[in-house]
Formats: sequence, structure tokens, C-alpha cells
Amino acid sequence: MEKKTVGGRCQFSTAAPRNFLYPALLLLLAEEPRHGYRLVDSLLRLGFGPVDRPSVYRALGDLKGDGLLRSWSAAPTAGSTRQVYAVTTDGFDALATWMVTVDDERALLSAVLKRYDSILDGQVDDDTDARSG
Repeated sequence: MEKKTVGGRCQFSTAAPRNFLYPALLLLLAEEPRHGYRLVDSLLRLGFGPVDRPSVYRALGDLKGDGLLRSWSAAPTAGSTRQVYAVTTDGFDALATWMVTVDDERALLSAVLKRYDSILDGQVDDDTDARSG
């Protein structure tokens, strides 16, 4: 389906919810500990739009500062030493809490889509709009 935008002040674009970077990083790191630089591509595969490395590293610092991640230095295969990040026990607890929120949001979005689908199901086949009077 082609994405369209509405002009003017009423613009709507596809983007991850605000602050979704935190639970997304925890999810990826719960799957396996990783270097920060590897997370950008993984975030893109999750469906995030463009994510810059500084935002990822800031979020990693926030999560580590809150005790949700731990990190250690890994021996370099090439170049400089890299930090590896992993989820702590508190991080797994936070991830579980965030996933409840994500599930709640999914339920709300499903209800909105269901209502929209019911409008489409009742839509007339021609281009006339009986609702405009």
C-alpha cells in the first residue's frame, strides 16, 4: 500500500512511538548482547525509520545509567575496543513492563483499524459520497 501524506498542518507520518527506542534496544539486547554499532541495523530491521548512532548511544547510556543494562569491553577484532551491552535483571523486568504497554497499544490500534475496516466494508463502490450531502 502506498503511503500518502496530507498537506498543511495536519500531517501524519509513520514513525516509531516516542521513547520506543528504549524498549526496542532492551528487546534486541535481551535476544543477545551486542556492540552498540550493531544495534542501528537491527533497529532498522524492526521497522524503525532512520536511526542515528548518537541517539542509540545516548539511549544506551540512559538505560545503563538506570541500571537496565550492563556493559563490558570486548577485545577488538579490528580497530578500537568496543563496549558490549547486555540486559540486567532490572532490564528484563522493565522490558516486561514495556511489552505490556506495547500490547495495550496494539489492542487500541486494532480497535481503530477494526472501526476503519467497518467503514470500508460499508463504502459504496462508485465515487459518489452519500455522506457529503
